[in-house]
Amino acid sequence: MTPLSGEIVQQRRAIFISHATPEDNIFTTWLGAKLAAAGYEVWADVLCLYGGDDWQRKLEDALRNRACKVLLVANPSSVNKQGVRNEIQIASDIGRRIGDSNFILPLRLARFDAPFLIAQTQYIDFSRGWAAGFHELLQLLREEYKVPTQPGTSAEAWCSIQGMHGRDLLNRPEHLISNWLRIRKLPEKIFYYRKSELNHHGITLTLPNIEYLEGFLTCEEHRIENASQIVLEAALESGWAELGISTQDMRNRFTHLANQGMELLLKSRGLNAYELASGKSVWWFGNEFPDSRQSFTWSNIKGSRVLKGHSLKRKLHWHFGISSFYRGNFPRHYRIKTHLLFSDESGALLASKRMHRVRRSFAKSWRNARWRDMLLASLYWLSGGESLLRVPLHLDDDLLVEVPPIFYTSPVSIQEGDAVEVDLDDPDIEFVDDEVLEDEEE
Repeated sequence: MTPLSGEIVQQRRAIFISHATPEDNIFTTWLGAKLAAAGYEVWADVLCLYGGDDWQRKLEDALRNRACKVLLVANPSSVNKQGVRNEIQIASDIGRRIGDSNFILPLRLARFDAPFLIAQTQYIDFSRGWAAGFHELLQLLREEYKVPTQPGTSAEAWCSIQGMHGRDLLNRPEHLISNWLRIRKLPEKIFYYRKSELNHHGITLTLPNIEYLEGFLTCEEHRIENASQIVLEAALESGWAELGISTQDMRNRFTHLANQGMELLLKSRGLNAYELASGKSVWWFGNEFPDSRQSFTWSNIKGSRVLKGHSLKRKLHWHFGISSFYRGNFPRHYRIKTHLLFSDESGALLASKRMHRVRRSFAKSWRNARWRDMLLASLYWLSGGESLLRVPLHLDDDLLVEVPPIFYTSPVSIQEGDAVEVDLDDPDIEFVDDEVLEDEEE
């Protein structure tokens, strides 16, 4: 990068965000607030233009005379919009005039065909997570490009941006549901059986176990004389010295046992397993489950949701699924993640590449409340309406998990706004759509 002259550095202090309107307004607002909080002067139409403004004049003035860097929110929609392409052309001309070959910094939200003027420009990847992309961007702005900040104004700028796009608080309580299932009780003991001992007694382990040395670690109890055993809580606190297992190693090994136990429970309830690229399994509601609503009632938490359905316009079936991960840190819990899987009219799951493409567009208008209620409905069904899940690690001393998830009550709630986006794939609304969307094959 060629250093800017003293005059240009003094004049050009703003970070200009070029984006598609309204498609990228949410991301632009989020990014602008983060940059403002970091002390930068930020310019974007959704942040700086108000009703009655001569927006074209102000936008062009900010880009031509105040911008020291242009962040291009890059995805297939934005780079094909004429307004964005005009801004790329202007920014490219400015970059050449001020001698800055890195004047435009593309932020990749999704794979896109780069316009000719930025075809050789290295992008910053936000597609794997906004937080990771922002960390890389901030590092470049601070360390490589030395973009100046404005000390003492970041809080005011951040509050201004948040206020412009914020929502009103309502004086009514709201339940905040987490995805953590608190563990109430662990099995009392953990055992170590050598393979020779099991073979001698004709015993086959049927509950979760993991290999260690010449045998297995398990919470499954059998009457084998001189078999090694230890109180599980003690082993998780201090390790198992007799077997040479450190505290952290013991915790890691029990994590595997606990994850096996939850998967055994999900399998026993008839859910299907789908293996992700990471090797983790998603347990999903297959075609053998009814399309009817699943109600849930825990104290004052009530509702109902369907957990599988059919999209007429895509000629696909969708299936709700969950994956679970044991966490031994306080409080001990299972963390539940929610997923959507898709099958064709024959009932076969889509190939992973097509599955990913459909997933990105299918539920983009589903609100958080819907995902929350589907999680609650699935857990209510899984527990049979009880307040505990019994994870099978022992023949009669199960690992006990509390449902519903840990939740908190906020004394206030947020005004959702008047406009509600209609979700044509939502089976909970009475709408029949006979439009057929053709899948875009690569």
